[in-house]
Amino acid sequence: HQREEQLSEELDGANRLREMLVSIMSHDLRSPLSVIVGYSGLIRKRSDDETVKRFVDKIENAAMNADEVIGDIKTYSNAKRVVSESDLEEIDLNAMLSDILGFLGWKIEEHDITIDMKYQTDKRFPVLGTKLLKNAFLHTIDNAIKYSPEHETVTLTLDGVGSDWVFGVSDHGDGIPDDEKELVFERFMRKEKRGIKGSGIGLAITKSVVDAHNGNVRIEDNPGGGCIFYITVPKA
Repeated sequence: HQREEQLSEELDGANRLREMLVSIMSHDLRSPLSVIVGYSGLIRKRSDDETVKRFVDKIENAAMNADEVIGDIKTYSNAKRVVSESDLEEIDLNAMLSDILGFLGWKIEEHDITIDMKYQTDKRFPVLGTKLLKNAFLHTIDNAIKYSPEHETVTLTLDGVGSDWVFGVSDHGDGIPDDEKELVFERFMRKEKRGIKGSGIGLAITKSVVDAHNGNVRIEDNPGGGCIFYITVPKA
């Protein structure tokens, strides 16, 4: 019994340390990154030298990528917490997906991706969840966009199956071998592809959040090439 109390205290201490480190990282690292991005923009506006502008773009992109990594680590840390009933609110998956697609609009345009929504966009798909659920869905769509060839189509489906909603994201990328399908949900595991930026924990966030909402996430091969990510969550 004494050993259990000691382990519990050590675990509480480790959790407090983790929360403190995440808090420090979120504030103390993000602040200088914001300054870097801000001054990069000023230099770009005031310089007519194309070489300088290219260097500024690289600096700004690196800073924004670092900020994204910090944000993902913070989200992952929050996702590992136990979800209590007091945290839950009714969320309409349809409205949430609309917000996500609006947020990713620039990336969809940059990759020249067509989003094919094969579900009723005028229907409500209610679930009981937390704001973190949006991150879970966002990362699966973002992943499909990043790994799809340009000018391709990413298809979204949303169907009711018994007491659950099943959301699907299919792409036409290179696909994932069977022996790696579970590994992609681990932290800092990612499919190697040149030019792909990110923290490497997006899908780990997805799995942690979905698990906390009594759902599940899985990957299947897309018959037309690529992958289909499925997220299953209970209906409200």
